[in-house]
Parts: sequence; C-alpha cells; structure tokens
Amino acid sequence: MGEEAFGTGIRYYSYLLPVIIFQFFPAITLIAVCIVLVRMARNREILAMQVAGISLYRILLPIFVVTVFMSFASFGDQEWVIPRFAKSLETLRHTSFGNNIQRNLLMDDKENNMLLRVWRYDNKTHHMQSIFIIARYENRKKKLTISAEEGRWLGNNKWLLSKVVKHTYDERGRWIAPVQLIDSLEIETIITPQKLGEIKLDPSLLNFEQLRELCKIEPDNPRNSVLFHSRIAYTLTHFVLLLLGIPLVIGFDRLSRNLLLRVGLCVLVCGIFYLMSFVFSNLGNTGMIYPVLAAWLPIVILGSAGLLLFDMMRM
Repeated sequence: MGEEAFGTGIRYYSYLLPVIIFQFFPAITLIAVCIVLVRMARNREILAMQVAGISLYRILLPIFVVTVFMSFASFGDQEWVIPRFAKSLETLRHTSFGNNIQRNLLMDDKENNMLLRVWRYDNKTHHMQSIFIIARYENRKKKLTISAEEGRWLGNNKWLLSKVVKHTYDERGRWIAPVQLIDSLEIETIITPQKLGEIKLDPSLLNFEQLRELCKIEPDNPRNSVLFHSRIAYTLTHFVLLLLGIPLVIGFDRLSRNLLLRVGLCVLVCGIFYLMSFVFSNLGNTGMIYPVLAAWLPIVILGSAGLLLFDMMRM
C-alpha cells in the first residue's frame, strides 16, 4: 500500500512538474537574474563597465535577449509538453487524490442560458459549497446573479441553495432594487451531479489552439476567454517582472547595499504580480470585467510601473 501510494505520488508530481514550471518560470527567471546582478554589483563589475563608458542599458541588454528565449521556452512548455500529459494528470488527480472532491467547477447551462460556478463539490454526497450563478436574457444582458453558501441535489433537475443573495436586472441590464436575501432557493438546471462528476480536462492544461476551439464551443463561459487572453499576455510576464525587479536590485544605491532586502523585494514583486493576476482573473471569470481586461490589466499596470522604475535608475 505504501509503495503504491509513493509510486502514485511520484507519477502525479512528474505530470504536474511542467505545469509548475510554466506558472513560476517568470519568477524563477527574475530571482536568477537578481542573484547574478547582486554578485556583479558586489564585485564592482557593473561599476567598472560603467566607468569604461558602457551604459547600464547595454549592460542589461543580454539579460533581456536571454529572456526572449526563456519566454519561448515557457510558451513551448504550455503548447506541447503540458497538453501531452494533461489527460494522465487529470485522470490520476480524480482517481487517486480526493476523488470525491472537485474544486473550482465552471458549467454552462445553455438550455437555461445560465452559468454555474462551484468552488467545492462532493461527488459522493452531491453537496456544493460557495456557488455563483449568472443568468442572461436572450439579448445577452444580465438577468440575475445568485450567490449561495451551500447547495444540495434534490433530483428532477433541481438544486436547493442555502443562504442566498440574489440580484435581478431588467432587459437593459440595469439592476433592480432591492437585494434579495433568501434562506433557501430551488433552481432548475440541466447541470446534474453526473455532469459535475465527469472527468474533463482543465482548460488551463490545453494548448492555444484547443483553448481557442473551446472558446468557440462555449462562448458564454468567461473563464475560457480569460484563459485565452491570458495565454497571450503571459508571454510578456518575464519582461514585466524584470522591469520591476532589476531597478530594485541595482538601480538605487541605498537598496543596493542590502543583499537580503534586494532578494526580498524581488520575491515581493513576484507575489504582487501573481496576486493581481489572481484577482483580475477571478473578476473576469465571474463576468465582473471583460476577459480581455482581466488578462491584460496586470501586465499593463505593472508593466507601466516597471518602465517608470527602469527610467528612474541611475544609468
């Protein structure tokens, strides 16, 4: 039993490794560059090159050239390596790890023009937690939104939601007061426990072409559109983190004297970027903002801040 569990764990994390590399490759790149530049700064190598008449821009140019290849490597990992192991990863995840629990499910009920998002679902008890529903009119305007803490299956295509907050809108998409607080509410949908329990590939594991096809098949699912635009925007993540991190490493004299502070600031920059990406992605997934904005706003905001910091560096 122990050997089997160990073998399963090894296989699972072997399949998961390309996903981890893709997600954290930009952060790894920044920290690696940070360590190299710190050593160069402490050995006065950067100062010596500047005294010789070489500008800091030219000194840093090779780093950005190498980053281009890093970005291509990250793109290749997502396009060819991850999709190759996606099915094995999802199958192993459902059959060996928490096979009764699924998280962050997003289902499209085309018959009722409704989108259902469930943060946690138990396949065994048919119990949902943290539910968000958005329904639309035929003209695609928002009809209602429902947030509920819990939900359980009643049968006959019905779920019973508990502790519900309901917002309604007219056919122009304008909110109709007041907010409705309901202890329990029945909803009818074609999304059954069987559909929720199906093993299907997470869209984040698909390559660019597969993701584009999924967007055509499920045009009302905002998560797919967010992932699609994020896939394009993600190619610039390496450069955004470098623009933010390099000035904090060598750009300012007072910061440059403290090794721990420099490395810590690079880690903080990575944390801010991933947090902002997570927040905007969730806003896009729930339809609060357009998918293209959810994908590009972190890049635009932090990229602009990075360019400003880079311009303020002592050259």
